[in-house]
Amino acid sequence: MNENRLMAVLALAIFVPGALFAFRDFREGRARLMLFSRARNPIIATKAADPRKFTLYTAFNGALCAVVALFAVLLFFKPE
Repeated sequence: MNENRLMAVLALAIFVPGALFAFRDFREGRARLMLFSRARNPIIATKAADPRKFTLYTAFNGALCAVVALFAVLLFFKPE
């Protein structure tokens, strides 16, 4: 396994839990930014209290997961 594929596997190992956290938060109607540590980020946007912030946080988390997944796929299939 070359270095590119190893980095892709590590990126996917980061992507999968992040995507699961984002989907679970969306289903529960709350969202936290995933860019920083979820344990240290006390700012939680709920769908009932602030739907606009909830939508923005959810979109940002989805975009972040999509970028990590895209780069993992591109690294995995990068020609040597």
